[in-house]
Amino acid sequence: MNYTLQYKNLFEFGNRVQRQYLFQNPRNFYKISRYETADGIVKSMIGNDVSFIFVIGIFENKVNCLKLNEIRPEIFLRWFPTLIHNSVGLEEIDNMQKTSDIIIFSDRSGNTLFESKVKNKPIYNQTPNPYRTYTLDGIKYIQEIKLKNNILKQIL
Repeated sequence: MNYTLQYKNLFEFGNRVQRQYLFQNPRNFYKISRYETADGIVKSMIGNDVSFIFVIGIFENKVNCLKLNEIRPEIFLRWFPTLIHNSVGLEEIDNMQKTSDIIIFSDRSGNTLFESKVKNKPIYNQTPNPYRTYTLDGIKYIQEIKLKNNILKQIL
């Protein structure tokens, strides 16, 4: 099932970013609107077809992420607080510039985060599996997004 409409109410939409931005800013949320597949077909995604992703890490030009559209928002909102630093409070949420500011540290590849917080967890063990990899070069239009502050405060 596609949960895109439910996620639209949870996010604030930021600016378009260059795909290289992901190298410096993993552990963030993004919206992919245009992507070139491995066979060279460029897909423009609008409405329910956009991809909301949480980037776990980047390794060898591959973006490792969770495609949120395929995760029930209730499951996601129960899981997401496990990624937040223990010391984060309401003031840090109000002052954060991007989601990675409050997320526990992980290596750029995201392997540590994947092994400890994603793999073998309810967020990962779903049908269809929400884990995805995108080639960095295939991403043609990407926008940074973040959870609304009031949503973050509710789930902490």
